[in-house]
Amino acid sequence: DLQGIRTHAKNVDGDWILNGSKVFITNGWMCDVVIVVAVTDPQAHSRAHGISLFLVDDGVKGFIKGKKLEKIGLKAQDTVELFFEDVRLPANALLGKANKGFYYLMNDLPQVTSKYICYCRFDNLSPRPVA
Repeated sequence: DLQGIRTHAKNVDGDWILNGSKVFITNGWMCDVVIVVAVTDPQAHSRAHGISLFLVDDGVKGFIKGKKLEKIGLKAQDTVELFFEDVRLPANALLGKANKGFYYLMNDLPQVTSKYICYCRFDNLSPRPVA
């Protein structure tokens, strides 16, 4: 729901400052990297023209995983809230171009729904690109 996006990112001195939250994130507790949809141009003539995608690594200052949410089914998959409080991201954390996130989602989301958009790392290797 594009109208419901409440996470915002602002470009400050070449970095991005991310604030907001995401709810009901499956496998969020175990993830090492998440893809976050954020409003980057609140003045855009439509929300679709003002959102961007960001890669956020677990452990970045200001990225907080909430407690696991209780649910009735699928207990093997955790579900959490994710919070972003003044998370400073380098410019290369932006996926693609600024304000093009909607187009990336519409082109790629149907293929991604059958895969996880966050992955779990069980070794000490460097993060790999999300495929």
